[in-house]
Amino acid sequence: MNLTKSNIEKDQIDFPALKNIVSRFQQARILVIGDLIVDEYLRGIPERISREAPVIILQYINSRFTLGGSANAANNLASLSAKTSLMGVVGEDKTAERLRDICKERDIELYYCIDPSRPTTLKTRVISSSSSDPDTGTVLKQQVLRIDHQIKDKLNDELSKKLLESFKDTIQNYDLILLSDYGSGVLHEENVKEIIDLAKYHQKKVIVDSNGKFSKYAGAYCLTPNQPDVEATLGWKIKTEEDLFKAGIELLNLIGTEQMLITRGAKGMVLFTKSEDGVKADLIPAFNISEVFDVSGAGDTVSACFSLALAVGATNLEATLLGNIAASIVVRKYGTATTNVDELLHELDFKEKAISV
Repeated sequence: MNLTKSNIEKDQIDFPALKNIVSRFQQARILVIGDLIVDEYLRGIPERISREAPVIILQYINSRFTLGGSANAANNLASLSAKTSLMGVVGEDKTAERLRDICKERDIELYYCIDPSRPTTLKTRVISSSSSDPDTGTVLKQQVLRIDHQIKDKLNDELSKKLLESFKDTIQNYDLILLSDYGSGVLHEENVKEIIDLAKYHQKKVIVDSNGKFSKYAGAYCLTPNQPDVEATLGWKIKTEEDLFKAGIELLNLIGTEQMLITRGAKGMVLFTKSEDGVKADLIPAFNISEVFDVSGAGDTVSACFSLALAVGATNLEATLLGNIAASIVVRKYGTATTNVDELLHELDFKEKAISV
């Protein structure tokens, strides 16, 4: 298959066009379907080494709860001013109550089924906070442990049917569907096929952010996997640019889609687009590599901003650039973070001025 590549340089970016797209974000209506997760950040101050075992004793300070998984993707959309709905499954527990409360605070419309047999997924990160750095005044934070309360069993037929019925009843209210798969069994092969087929019938684009099993998303408009998940799916490492192009083409053929956005961390992103003439690969560099503090949830930011831009008429490349720049903002923040329209516009202004100097 014929392949052409294009290295997108910063001075080639049409920043006024990107800012115009961002100014339209509030017009979009997006539905996120997937694995609902609550992230807990339990913070303490290190005191000493325990006499019971060679572990640090932390003096508890507080706990903070945020939206995670597909709920974080929805949180990113809401932060970027989109009218956002979220669909998934919860248990009968305190975590589900927290999820509902946070969604209400964030103005995210939540559709959910209750599965009494499984807990609402909770990921607890234990954070050690030391005293301020004497040189910078910054509080030093270190994640020392993560505990996951999660069941990954496939969603049963009854709940799958209820979820699909909710989707059928509401699909016409949205401009685009984002499927966010964290492997908790909500998005299994059978209901994914029905979701994609129904979306196609209603002429709605489906964007997929998944950590594996990409073949079940055949027919989706675009997938946004990261490189490690691509390597795990294909069974080999991407070591060279030639490997990268080979991987993109294999995935396009495997899934039967015309677009594929692979995120590569510090190496940026590559957007693959299939046409009658072959495949084009647009390579986009990463921004602010030296300022990365925490990559938690950055993939959700990419998929959310990419989806939102497409929903308001951006091209695939414009949407990729905005996803890239949005991610460059959230990785400078600690924890599962989001960005907003003001921050994004400020960042676009800053980069445009830096290039013109």
